[in-house]
Amino acid sequence: MKNTFIFFVLLLLCGQVSYAQQGYMVAGSVMDENGETMVGVSVVVKDNPSKGVVTDLDGRFRISGLEKNDILQFSFIGYKAEEYKVTNSKERVKIVLKEDIGTLDEVVVVGRSTARKVSVVGAVTNISPAELDVPATSVTNMLGGRVPGIIAVTRSGEPGKDFSEFWVRGISTFGANQGALVLIDGVEGNLNDLDPADIESFTVLKDASATAVYGVRGANGVVVVTTNRGKAGKLKIEFKTNGTVSYAARMPEYVDASTYAALANEARLSRGLKPRYTDVELDLLKSGMDPDLYPNVNWRDVILKDHTFSNQHYLSASGGGEAARYFLSIGVQNKDAIFNQDKSANKHDTNVKYRKYSFRANIDANLTKTTVLSLGLDQVFTMQNMPGYGDSDNNDALWTAQANLTPVTVPVKYSDGSLSAYGANGDQVSPYVQLNHTGYKERDRSTSKMNLNLRQELDMITKGLSVSALFSFTGNSYHNIYRLKMPDLYYAKDRSFYDGSLIKERTVTKQDATYSRTTGADKKFYFETRADYERKFGDHRVSGLVHYYMETYKTSDAGDAIASIPVRYQALSGRATYSYKDTYLVEANIGYTGSENFKPGEQFGLFPAIALGWTPTQYEWVQEHLPFINYLKFRGSIGTVGNDRVAGNRRFPYLTTVGGLNSAWGGGIGEAQMGADNLCWETAKKYNFGIDAQFWNNKIELTTDIFKDVRTGIFMERASIPEEVGWVSLPFSNVGSMKSSGIDGNVSFNQSFGKNMHLTLRGNYTITRNEITNWEQANIRYPYQAYTGYPYGVLRGLIALGLFEDEEDVASSPRQVFEKDVLPGDIKYKDVNGDGLINDDDVVPLSYANTPLIQYGFAAELRYKNWTFSAFFEGTGKVNFFYGGAGFFPFVGGETGNVLSIVADQKNRWTSAEISGTKETENPNARFPRLSYGNNANNNRASTFWMADASYLRLKNVEISYRWTNAWLRNNIGMESATISLIGDNLACWDDVKLWDPGQASSNGAVYPLQRSFTLQLNVKF
Repeated sequence: MKNTFIFFVLLLLCGQVSYAQQGYMVAGSVMDENGETMVGVSVVVKDNPSKGVVTDLDGRFRISGLEKNDILQFSFIGYKAEEYKVTNSKERVKIVLKEDIGTLDEVVVVGRSTARKVSVVGAVTNISPAELDVPATSVTNMLGGRVPGIIAVTRSGEPGKDFSEFWVRGISTFGANQGALVLIDGVEGNLNDLDPADIESFTVLKDASATAVYGVRGANGVVVVTTNRGKAGKLKIEFKTNGTVSYAARMPEYVDASTYAALANEARLSRGLKPRYTDVELDLLKSGMDPDLYPNVNWRDVILKDHTFSNQHYLSASGGGEAARYFLSIGVQNKDAIFNQDKSANKHDTNVKYRKYSFRANIDANLTKTTVLSLGLDQVFTMQNMPGYGDSDNNDALWTAQANLTPVTVPVKYSDGSLSAYGANGDQVSPYVQLNHTGYKERDRSTSKMNLNLRQELDMITKGLSVSALFSFTGNSYHNIYRLKMPDLYYAKDRSFYDGSLIKERTVTKQDATYSRTTGADKKFYFETRADYERKFGDHRVSGLVHYYMETYKTSDAGDAIASIPVRYQALSGRATYSYKDTYLVEANIGYTGSENFKPGEQFGLFPAIALGWTPTQYEWVQEHLPFINYLKFRGSIGTVGNDRVAGNRRFPYLTTVGGLNSAWGGGIGEAQMGADNLCWETAKKYNFGIDAQFWNNKIELTTDIFKDVRTGIFMERASIPEEVGWVSLPFSNVGSMKSSGIDGNVSFNQSFGKNMHLTLRGNYTITRNEITNWEQANIRYPYQAYTGYPYGVLRGLIALGLFEDEEDVASSPRQVFEKDVLPGDIKYKDVNGDGLINDDDVVPLSYANTPLIQYGFAAELRYKNWTFSAFFEGTGKVNFFYGGAGFFPFVGGETGNVLSIVADQKNRWTSAEISGTKETENPNARFPRLSYGNNANNNRASTFWMADASYLRLKNVEISYRWTNAWLRNNIGMESATISLIGDNLACWDDVKLWDPGQASSNGAVYPLQRSFTLQLNVKF
């Protein structure tokens, strides 16, 4: 035993002597982020550069005689240096060097390709993915105010429906397709399915030079998104989870039962009718002694919760080496509505819910040193739950019912437990019944996408040449389940004279739960091949692109033989660029695109564009005499792009079809569609002039673009063909035209204060305008009735001159034909055409549309050590709407019309002195005219009296976060950082609407409101 111990001691001493002579050894390989090995990389010991090696022809290195805690430095020209700490001897170390790219040499995504930022001459906006990676239902909700050149609106806050609609540079056409083309990894996709954390680049292509290669699909701009791909290096894991509490920040307030009844009496007395409620009934409503016949129900309190919870979770893993790189991610989103279920009514869930599960796998494999095979798999599942009746597909019936049902119509339940109904036929259902007693619906949707791409570098033929081919398959399917039922519903009219029991009538008979389903699917096949070339010859740099694609789309939902024919596209496009010393820039683009929607032989069109750029900061004189200007570029472009869509997605409008007809004389066979020759695509001629600049050591960076878009050949159904021709339907023709223009841009400011504090300020703006230059109409009697010459969607109505003051004012004014009797306190209108009558001929264009023409945003971010504070404001301008509907016009539905609480304030409404007892209530500036019981066709119509401004400034987002790092956790479990964030969304809004969110103003409070939310988020990176 003693000898054995001595032997191990001697062996240990020998090991120490050996280590003293040899030290530690580290060996491995150096590669770039694409897994390409790097030759000639310098590997030296920090603070001792005499000890070092360089990587061999295979990118490998071996260095020995190292001390513990030595730092190895890896450096190569054009790449950022990397360090490696020696802790023991190790083989197969993988070191990845990243390119050291300046801001202007950064590679950005452009149409069908990429380009150096300094050489881009088109109107191209690249947004940092970090700006879009904010807790939200969808990426589209992050665009408004964050992306210059985009106008975005969110009309609903309902889970699963709370996606934003957006337009690139506003609405530029009144044709069938107004939205941008969205490409995800080169293939058309849906931004609402995309997880923001998966985005690697987000680019908006706005002018013709950027979109001409998309031909008949590029007229409305193109959004190009690339998703994350694996980078060579060690395994990187990111886990993100958050929980959100949200509530409706604004909802309209309605009067209670007794106030409603008093106003109803005033409304009837104002029109010479008997009061609706007696004094006894008024007392019963006020006291609540008979809640069956004289209820006082706040329906909002009945079916809505104060707040609701939602959560999101995300996990990704990426890495790889010389042979292959990978990126994998999975995302989960759960969101509930603020509806409050009666748990005793059902065993199943009838609330509105939205669930989304997404999976992505991007894999890149080096088949050879010049050949890369890439596979992209993307799977998205969405599941929605909703009550049997009252979901958003039924015109927001549930929300509309709670917003418009009066407090006195029916109780939630009668005192004997039976459920109530109302309406002329007693078959209208209260929001309580809709939510809890009508069954439920489930809507499941699945989207699968597969991209297979093969890229081959051809440097062996000529340097800078490469070719690639992409095949993509996208499949969508849906499966909807309906389990609908209806309980017995009653309406109580009175009580028994003998025992006081309710006298009820069953107005709806119980229907047991029924089952039904709908299913459907569609699929898209896409193939493209392209050749890219980029080369620098001294001061000259050239690049080129040739691209071909074809696409086929099929759906199972086709309703007839024509609709069942696959939708197909085919195109050939190209680009050529030239620059001299990065000072003089020229770019030419062309798209030769075909659409099967047109007559054979006339299916293809040519869409050219050219752009020029000049960078004066490349001159030595400018650099010497104007050193505060770091970068300045002027650029301009002109070109044409197209749009092949027809209203109603009508297929083959050039065909004349025959089908069955029904008329007063009986049935028969005749022309169902009248075809038209010489049809072609809608054409957009786009002009753009832009400036890019950086000042004072790049502290200030700005971009601004002035643009103009002239649309011709917009598809319209002919309106000037007289009925005597006898056509069953009017043919389409390219007769419409429209023009739009504006300016967009962004500016940012960066400033560091010492080593620990950094401030970033940024802002962007989009200002647009448009005008219809030709809209074919029939029976135009006055020029102002034409749509031509006015903005698209402009609000039209009568010009209000206030309220009639007295009978003399009524008698001396032109006769208003909408109501038989017009009284003092009613709205007085202008006789625009001077014919002595106020009728529809006096309806004129008034102001802006309900889609904003201006959208802007500005943000600030302050970083101090590991703390970050940011705030983002978003605003709109030049947007109007009309107050109206059952939620705003008092008693518009008689017994079923609700009344806003602001009507109860006497200062807000005109009341006759005969009713109030004082002339002071005959307020000529009142917000509401003389009340009516039931619809008043004179007062309740579109006019300047009800028109309002929906512009706003919103504190959209505030975030406070702390990033925590720990050396022990990094060295032992590989955790790089953990960031905890508190995020507030929609925290404040400044506007003139006040009653409901201005973004939803045109819905007048009868739509699910936008939510205010607070999110606690944890983001851990390994």
